[in-house]
Amino acid sequence: MVHGKIKQICLSCKHYRPTDELEGKCRVEKGKIDHLAYPVKQHDDSCDLWQDCGQQYYIRIGWVRSLRSKKEADSRV
Repeated sequence: MVHGKIKQICLSCKHYRPTDELEGKCRVEKGKIDHLAYPVKQHDDSCDLWQDCGQQYYIRIGWVRSLRSKKEADSRV
């Protein structure tokens, strides 16, 4: 990622909600489909309906990194 410019990936999209360190759910159809039917996407996926989530991206990336480091620490034990 180039400083100051966010890649158009799911992790930086306002419709995306991460569920674990690898994937999340796309909520672009929120209100139109059942919440259990939201499509599962990888953090690096992208689509034409991408919208910048702004500062939320940095919160998400910190959350994902925390999950990864916790998972690595648990696997060392």
